[in-house]
Amino acid sequence: SPCYIDKNCDIDIASRRITRGKFANCGQTCIAPDYILCDKSIQDKLVEKIKETLKEFYGEDVKQSPDYERIINKRHFKRLLALMEGQRIVHGGTYDEETCYIEPTVIAEVNPESKIMQEEIFGPLLPILSVKNIDEAINFIK
Repeated sequence: SPCYIDKNCDIDIASRRITRGKFANCGQTCIAPDYILCDKSIQDKLVEKIKETLKEFYGEDVKQSPDYERIINKRHFKRLLALMEGQRIVHGGTYDEETCYIEPTVIAEVNPESKIMQEEIFGPLLPILSVKNIDEAINFIK
């Protein structure tokens, strides 16, 4: 499920809604957003708002939050780590294999041909891709 964020949107509202949907149950829900398409001019601001929202939802140390879950099993955990390989992580990215913990992770400048964009993520990894306008976003989604 892609999300498109126009440069004229309310970034605070968009950030809260996407963050809640993506990171609830550690991203392991069928209705979680898969990735964000946004105007390049708002990407940095969006990333900052997502960071603020994560701190609000889970506190300073997400790993210690009673509200942040873990990955369901080791096999799925390792699959998610493989999706992170070679990506430009702009927030998060830490993990603990022993507890199947993966920090909420935001990834920027994602190659549309990369594995993370070709497979279902089903975890706390949120790719962000830049588009010029809604038409480019629609064409990408098609």
